[in-house]
Amino acid sequence: MARHEQRDDSYDLLNQYLQEISRIPRLTPERERELGRRVQQNDKTAIEELVKANLRFVVSYAKRYRNAHVLFLDLINEGNIGLIHAAKKYDPDKNVKFITYAVWWIRQAILHALSEQGGAFRLPPKRANLMYRLEKAIAAAMTDGNHMPTPDELAKELGVTVKEVQTLLQANSDNFSLNTELDDESHTELADVIEQTTIPSAEDEMAEASRREELLAQMSVLSPKERLVLTLRHGVSDNVPKRVDEVAQFLNRDAENVGEIVRRAKQTICEKLLIDESELAVLLLYTNPNPKAWPHFWYDLGDLTPGMSPNLSKPRMEYLRSLRQHGAVQTAVDELSLEEKTIVKLRYGILQDDELTLRDIGEILGLSRERVRQIESRAEAKCRRSVRRER
Repeated sequence: MARHEQRDDSYDLLNQYLQEISRIPRLTPERERELGRRVQQNDKTAIEELVKANLRFVVSYAKRYRNAHVLFLDLINEGNIGLIHAAKKYDPDKNVKFITYAVWWIRQAILHALSEQGGAFRLPPKRANLMYRLEKAIAAAMTDGNHMPTPDELAKELGVTVKEVQTLLQANSDNFSLNTELDDESHTELADVIEQTTIPSAEDEMAEASRREELLAQMSVLSPKERLVLTLRHGVSDNVPKRVDEVAQFLNRDAENVGEIVRRAKQTICEKLLIDESELAVLLLYTNPNPKAWPHFWYDLGDLTPGMSPNLSKPRMEYLRSLRQHGAVQTAVDELSLEEKTIVKLRYGILQDDELTLRDIGEILGLSRERVRQIESRAEAKCRRSVRRER
């Protein structure tokens, strides 16, 4: 009913519009060239006069594309937009009539409307034009021959393949809203009876989060290597910056080795972004969601490079903000090796949910994939036993 009223309103508006443009006088060739030259000088009055004088042609051209999917008045409006673009770009010195030049712009604008508004799925403009021709051929066959043409007949008529015709017929089939009521009594909607399988249910997500939190709560019973494997495997971090010796213990490595990796990684990023170590720390700590990470890094760690300070000048802070806005620091970190990237993130407490495979973890720890799996299984078993004891 609403659609019918919309079309009635559109019909009244269309009649009123046609009456108004019928009273606009046509342009002589001399006047058209004069307006074209004024348009090139950005004369808005000339653009308006040139466009208004050709509105009747847009209506005539839009009639070719009338269909049941887009209101005729909408097609005219889109064609008028194309006409305006043509008027702004028209060059009268090319000895071409304005409307001859404008017809391409009008056609493209109308095809764009058909592709955007012609159905539930957006079609490219060329396909939208072919869809229009297909509908016209079907209507002509049903009117003249009183039968529904086959895909083979339509393909021959349009000069395309049968597969293209079948694809367009499928795209043009009836579409149903998910809010469509299946009956008048229960008011059941179509969406109510369709199973949704792409997004996990809220119950499953809550159960998974609960299991994960329960597991992590028992990680204190694990060895450093077991904690690391579970932390990296499940993408978990406490978002707390760590001293070099803590990272080394976490990785079951020598502190000098870890310190050298941190130094090398920081140097690579600083050289790429033209910043110093203090500025790098400011940038990385900005990505840490833990509000306690900032004071902990600057005042509690006690192993920072001499001269590092969170107090930066205003011009440098503006430069760092620019780097943050463009995601430069994240890009620079991602370009590090897997080992360097993971150690830097552990150092600054920004591991967050960067989940790694067993192979990745093995590469960082210098272990085989199967050995990492064994450590993971043993760690998870320890956590489960700890949970059962508490119950």
